[in-house]
Amino acid sequence: MRPRVESRQETRLRLLIVRAGLPEPETNVYLPLRYQRRRVRGDLVYLRYRVLVEYDGEQHRTDDVQFARDVDRLDGVMAEDWRVIRVLKETPDAEVLSRLDQALRSRGWRPGSRPE
Repeated sequence: MRPRVESRQETRLRLLIVRAGLPEPETNVYLPLRYQRRRVRGDLVYLRYRVLVEYDGEQHRTDDVQFARDVDRLDGVMAEDWRVIRVLKETPDAEVLSRLDQALRSRGWRPGSRPE
């Protein structure tokens, strides 16, 4: 695993994205948000396109406090015009890639374009 990667599933997801020909996201970076009370860090982040991919492991569903924090945090992110893609272990890879491709294209990414 790379530095700043917090789970094997995040690594698996990042590799899936890159192998599919989509741009590589930054991992576990803070989002530049203006109106949030606290700093927000995302799992897989496309700063240029304002797209966030979040992998929700078991603790996100079984811990009510964690679940409530996640809802509040992601509502704040979306309120600042970020596209958020939430991924569960049950989410089919093809669905993840399709949703991410659509989100990136809607924000100006085109296949073959080089990251800045």
